[in-house]
Amino acid sequence: IMFEFEYLNKSKMSSLNDFIVKMGKFLQALPNDYSFAIETRNPNYLKKDFFEFLENYKTGFVLIDGYYMPQAEKVYDEFNEYFKKLPVLILRLLGKDRQGIEKITGKKWNQIVEPRDETIKEITRILIDFSKMKVPLYVNVNNHFEGSAPLTIEKIKKLIVK
Repeated sequence: IMFEFEYLNKSKMSSLNDFIVKMGKFLQALPNDYSFAIETRNPNYLKKDFFEFLENYKTGFVLIDGYYMPQAEKVYDEFNEYFKKLPVLILRLLGKDRQGIEKITGKKWNQIVEPRDETIKEITRILIDFSKMKVPLYVNVNNHFEGSAPLTIEKIKKLIVK
């Protein structure tokens, strides 16, 4: 079960510590027979304390590439030691500019309109690396990432099979 949080600015959540305390209480009340993962859209939360919190609560992480978050490969490389301890990883390829790509595609999602080949190479590296860790991994590709989720998935599959 994935918990997706919008950008929590200081008026919504005073600090990372406040989020950790409140989320910790919530996670403690949940049943143990499910896996959970947290997606935060606040780049200021991507710190050692946050990843230690995930580890302590045996909670997975949702690594996103898109919006105003740092590139997924940079987050992965910086906090790799914690990723190895996660019970689950969810990788979401969301895209940079939802409205912009919708305008380009006319909301027809049958072609790549904004190729992100270098990012896809790095994402594939993460997928291969993470698969060696024997930890459940889920990947979600949004049409807004390049213009066509199915075609992006095909690109990733070709790189993995090489």
